[in-house]
Amino acid sequence: MRKMQFAVVFALFLTMAFIGCASNATAQTGTTGTTSQSGNNANPDIPAVAQTVTTSQPVNKANPDIPDWYLNPPEDPDYIYGIGTAKMQNMDRSRRAAENRARTSLSFQLNTYVKAMEVDYGKEAGTTNDMASTELFENVSRQLTAVALSGASVSKRFVASDGTQYALIAYPKNSAKNTVKGVVENAASRAATVQKDLALKSMDKAFAEILSPQPVDTGE
Repeated sequence: MRKMQFAVVFALFLTMAFIGCASNATAQTGTTGTTSQSGNNANPDIPAVAQTVTTSQPVNKANPDIPDWYLNPPEDPDYIYGIGTAKMQNMDRSRRAAENRARTSLSFQLNTYVKAMEVDYGKEAGTTNDMASTELFENVSRQLTAVALSGASVSKRFVASDGTQYALIAYPKNSAKNTVKGVVENAASRAATVQKDLALKSMDKAFAEILSPQPVDTGE
């Protein structure tokens, strides 16, 4: 399990480095109004309505400077979400930090799905400390995290009056499951002890759950 956690963190750092370099190309938004992402920045897997970058005041009387979607993240059977917030020295750094923290939050969701999948697979297959199974789920965790974090899109963004920025990251579950399937099929072709059908069944069961994203402080 420590190997899996290390793999997730390592893949996350690599992805963050890639995203950091690409973030300068992200479209700038103002402090009021609502704009929709378009062109190369939009993820074709995510509906346009889910890619709206919101910078207007949220309808939240109790906390007017915190968007509703941050306090009550969306629960969608088709998407995995991550949330993040940050207030840095300037707007650009705050935006990048908020998005990176949202991606870290997303990575925790992914790791939770993989752990649930591994537990269910182990129970059904009756395997304990099986080398092939251990390697399978380490690969699933590593590749899923890398692919999802590089492919996830900013679904919503909000700038508070004090400069604090909030970000909501979304990634389609079907895309995540396709990545897992590829890893499982590859592992099954190399190791006879890997039960492909059982692994995919465990995947479907795990991803059927709807997880609520939690904010994560990355120390930025």
